[in-house]
Amino acid sequence: MIRILQFAAALLIAASFTADCQAQEDDAKETATYGVSVGLSPFGPSLGFSHNLSEKTTVQVSLGGFSGDNPVDQEIGGATFAGTGETNWMGIFLNHRPFEDYDWIRFNVGIGIGGIEGTLTDVNDANHTYDFRYGDNPVGYVGIGFGSRPVEGVTVGFDIGGLHTSGAVITSTGSTTNATVMDEIPNTFGYGRVLPNLQLSVGYGF
Repeated sequence: MIRILQFAAALLIAASFTADCQAQEDDAKETATYGVSVGLSPFGPSLGFSHNLSEKTTVQVSLGGFSGDNPVDQEIGGATFAGTGETNWMGIFLNHRPFEDYDWIRFNVGIGIGGIEGTLTDVNDANHTYDFRYGDNPVGYVGIGFGSRPVEGVTVGFDIGGLHTSGAVITSTGSTTNATVMDEIPNTFGYGRVLPNLQLSVGYGF
């Protein structure tokens, strides 16, 4: 978890610096009507299509997915677990820039539809496993973004926020079961009702 937070802090600092430089360099650029972008987040790579309703407001539709191993093991209920996950989603998001002189700051809200599921396996006991599944739809997203200005040409953006869900259905799938682990999984970073999101995006406005 510490590594994830350190990585997030480094990305936030880099993205803020990039957005500030971009805002200074792009002041003379024309406002774009449309945009396309690719993004990278814990929920997988994504492809986005956006329409700038005005200089302040943008509607975006994104599609994404992922399948693979979690980058770090986590301690839950006194045991260490390796995780695998799979996502498949689409979302509609509304970005609003309330500050006229700082249009590189965005507030982002949206609705997502799809699924997130995976498996947690005790690194010391292959028979101690749990499946988790987020299947309720739709879910809500709230966050703040930096960059991705509504201008023509190449844009860079960084978003941080949370995906708000009703929680995961957790099932013990091995011959070993630990009630403490079952109770703690919903309170563990990345497996609770609110799923953290960090996304770096590169786009093109036209």
